[in-house]
Amino acid sequence: MGDDMRQGAARQALTAGAVVTGLTLGATGNYGDADRSPSAIVPPSRAFGIWGPIYAGSLAYAAYQAMPRRRADHVLGRLALPAALGYLGAGLWSRAQGTRAFLPLVGVTWASAMAAYALTGRDTPEERKWAEATEGPFGGGTGSWAPTEGSGSTGSTGEAERSGTPDAAGDGSRGDRGRRDGWRWAVREPLAGFAGWLTLASAISVLDGTVDGPAAADPQRRWAVPALAVTGAVATAVTAVGPRSISYPATLVWGLAGTAVQQRRHTATAVTAGALAAVVAGVAALRNRRRGTR
Repeated sequence: MGDDMRQGAARQALTAGAVVTGLTLGATGNYGDADRSPSAIVPPSRAFGIWGPIYAGSLAYAAYQAMPRRRADHVLGRLALPAALGYLGAGLWSRAQGTRAFLPLVGVTWASAMAAYALTGRDTPEERKWAEATEGPFGGGTGSWAPTEGSGSTGSTGEAERSGTPDAAGDGSRGDRGRRDGWRWAVREPLAGFAGWLTLASAISVLDGTVDGPAAADPQRRWAVPALAVTGAVATAVTAVGPRSISYPATLVWGLAGTAVQQRRHTATAVTAGALAAVVAGVAALRNRRRGTR
């Protein structure tokens, strides 16, 4: 095994370990009862059932990137570190509450998860060239190709083409579409859903971490709408210009709709959360309609 393959195997093992460790820490953490929380923007406890699909997708990602044939995958290599930091940070989230490290941890965790999600997009000239050659100038909607195990096609000169070029990967065949769908459901969608839920969770945690104490109810209520507005603006922008996915906007819509229901007695908060959920859903639907999805 060459040095590159050994490094790839080490990266795979560390990434899988970080994902599993983060999920285990998160599953065993004490986050309290959302229904009794004084937070002005938290959704009801039942909304946190979204972690079930997020956990399942995250384990699928850990297994997919750990396949021996993925060791030379340069896209998975780029997003390994931010994904690992995101999952480990999320696992440590509840254990850092009440400490000085809490808010920095929230920031690093959210930024890492968003970076990993962003890196699942087509962000290299080779990938864009392949996309345009096989799917037209607008790419392929939610589905995406990513470099696989480095197998290339052999040209007339007998020299294997480099993986990542249209000649090597873009024949439009059923197997080719299968590789794109595998990338979508095993990498992009799990990381998108994880980043989406952390977008709302980070806003909740920042508000809770900065407005706290026995008399926190009124300040929480005053800051609820601005906190939701920032969250909604970020979610809308990412949905509009980030990598196309179903999971990122879906988790945000789910969480914001839950906040609207939970805070229904507080009109301004509930209306803001509901309106933002509708905006995110509308932007996602419009983008998929224009660009196509599969």
